[in-house]
Amino acid sequence: MRIALTGGGTGGHIYPALAVARVLQEEYRARLLYVGSRGSMEADLVPREGIAFRAITVSGLRGKSPAQVVLGTGRAMLAVGQALAILREFRPHTVLGTGGYVTGPVVLAALLCRTPAVLQEQNVVPGATNRWLSPFCHAVCVPYAACLVHFPSRARLVVTGNPVRPQVVARTREEGCRSLGLDPRRPTLLVLGGSRGARRVVQAALDALPAIREAQPGIQVLLITGRDYYQEARTRLADMVPSGDVRLEPYVYNMEDALAAADLVVGRAGAMTVAEVTARGLPAVLIPSPNVVGRHQDYNARQLEKEGAARVIPEERLDGQALAAAVNGILGDASLREAMAGNSRRLGKPDAARRVAEVVVGAARSGRPPGPGTGDAGGAG
Repeated sequence: MRIALTGGGTGGHIYPALAVARVLQEEYRARLLYVGSRGSMEADLVPREGIAFRAITVSGLRGKSPAQVVLGTGRAMLAVGQALAILREFRPHTVLGTGGYVTGPVVLAALLCRTPAVLQEQNVVPGATNRWLSPFCHAVCVPYAACLVHFPSRARLVVTGNPVRPQVVARTREEGCRSLGLDPRRPTLLVLGGSRGARRVVQAALDALPAIREAQPGIQVLLITGRDYYQEARTRLADMVPSGDVRLEPYVYNMEDALAAADLVVGRAGAMTVAEVTARGLPAVLIPSPNVVGRHQDYNARQLEKEGAARVIPEERLDGQALAAAVNGILGDASLREAMAGNSRRLGKPDAARRVAEVVVGAARSGRPPGPGTGDAGGAG
């Protein structure tokens, strides 16, 4: 069975595809090809997983100047042509798209080739491309039942949860701490800003450190800054209180170790951050990014807050004092922390990658994509 995967730009689009890829390889012996964007994050991450990678040239259109839109439209048309050539050579039985600018041209090329396509949407409210393509695809895998109202009625939706890598769930605290040089006997605060970092989150965390360390004796902090903000954070940390209890990293490829070591997570509310945090059953303080198209992260964060698994701090209210109060309020109350962890665990769907893989294999075995109007809009839990 030959399966093509596509999705990129951020870890939130790449890691779900890689999670499903592992299941497809291990359980279905599938031959895989990942089609991504040239010079992108996926061009770095995918080959590390031993998956064949081909690149096309594509860029986004939203929020661009008229001249950039014209250029981007031309590139998109060329990207469809490039994707067509790649798919005709590889001849996949189906294509899985997990989002990002690259997904549109590749999935459109699959549909032009009469190859069944499956979309995997990570957010409660989908992006415009997934909404537009959804009626023409074999199925759309969504994280929550709340997503159903945001797609056309002709789309066939399947509620699977967001795929997380098996090692995110399987890694033990001792293994995670040992890998990162942390002490498993000490409480651990994990601060992360998503795959590209978040300057406001990093700054607030540094501002909050003295109050957190004072209120939580013995705490150790793993602060993942993003590469763009690492040097700035390192300079600030050197001028602050003694930093022996703070581990600073620009990026962590083995995020499963960081999550396994954590007692509390502070970070953005990207869909995959939320999926991995709940798969581990961790309490969280979430700061939704205001810069994401459609404010998807607001919906993701409020979903966890409503279920008692997270505290949410809007970015306009974020500072060191607010962050320290939220962190200390959770870490300083064992019963609250345990309740939040239980609520988080209840929301988690650690088998989501397998469920998405089943949909993909079903599409491959169908032999052809259903036309618009032949899908099941009800979804399956």
